[in-house]
Amino acid sequence: MVAGEVGWGTVPSTEPLPASPRDPRELPSQLRGCRRVVAVTVHLPEFLLAAAGLVQRLGALGVRTDVLVAGAADKRSDEAAGLALAELRVPELERHRLALPIPVGADRADDLLAGLSELVGFDPERSVYCLAPAGDGTDPSQAIVGEAARRIARVYRLRLVRFTVTGGAAAADLELDTEEWARKCAALAACATQVTPLSGKREYFGV
Repeated sequence: MVAGEVGWGTVPSTEPLPASPRDPRELPSQLRGCRRVVAVTVHLPEFLLAAAGLVQRLGALGVRTDVLVAGAADKRSDEAAGLALAELRVPELERHRLALPIPVGADRADDLLAGLSELVGFDPERSVYCLAPAGDGTDPSQAIVGEAARRIARVYRLRLVRFTVTGGAAAADLELDTEEWARKCAALAACATQVTPLSGKREYFGV
């Protein structure tokens, strides 16, 4: 008899099988349909603070992330940003620069839309997600960038996910494992020494 078969004269067990343990590295249920991400942020450090763990988790699953950094940066900051991304060790992550003057004004909306459209592509699949800042009402540049992402998501019928460092209104959260957390801290130390991950080992997203 092959292992696992029920033999004649035996009664199959009615005991429920033990539940499979939840994989701590899986994505929140709201994000499991994602196969490619187009992200936009004003500056790279704010993106890493809110979503470095998610980017690592996506990369481990083979999901590509293109992040469009809207704001201009000096040479030192730009080099630091490159070092920060290297600390994450995510081959499927690529940075694109618009280098718009800060603060990003409403007159730059067309530049943002053009940059995002180029990354999204002509006819994207429904599995392409757009990732953008939720905005806290204090940074007008974030509001402009977030609105551009909303318009792109509407035109291309993409799912829009908002990243935030606070969990109050978040619909999905992600708990980083020890390695993801260490790489996130190293990335932030490389490009923004004055920033500490205020949200701890969890990241929050509005979907």
